[in-house]
Amino acid sequence: MTATDRAARTARLTAAARVRSADTEARARRAIARLHNSGRPITFTAIAQAAGVSTSFLYQHRELRADIIGRRNSHAPNTKAQTVSPATMDSLRAKLTAATARNRQLAEHVGQLTAENQALRSRLLEPHTPRPHAHRPAEPP
Repeated sequence: MTATDRAARTARLTAAARVRSADTEARARRAIARLHNSGRPITFTAIAQAAGVSTSFLYQHRELRADIIGRRNSHAPNTKAQTVSPATMDSLRAKLTAATARNRQLAEHVGQLTAENQALRSRLLEPHTPRPHAHRPAEPP
């Protein structure tokens, strides 16, 4: 291998390494922004997993490390009360309607049982009237 070939090969490898590093940095920055905007905790591990990079890369890259540490201690902009999606509101309304209908049915049933209970109690509390007993055999003297 000639010195020229070696230099050309080294230049190509160096260029490819720069492209890979720039791509990795861009993925890490996008992951930081996504986590920050979603309100999730900013940690080296979470960013590494979201970006598909190693935590070692994040720690070794000074700018990324400073950005992560800075955002880790700050509050995310979207930590306000989250809005509920319309689909969720519709499903909650449907559940409320079903629960209200069931509550109404149970209240009617309780009313019927209360009336039945009162009728039975009044029968128990009525003075007993002697009923004619069936003919009993005479007892031996």
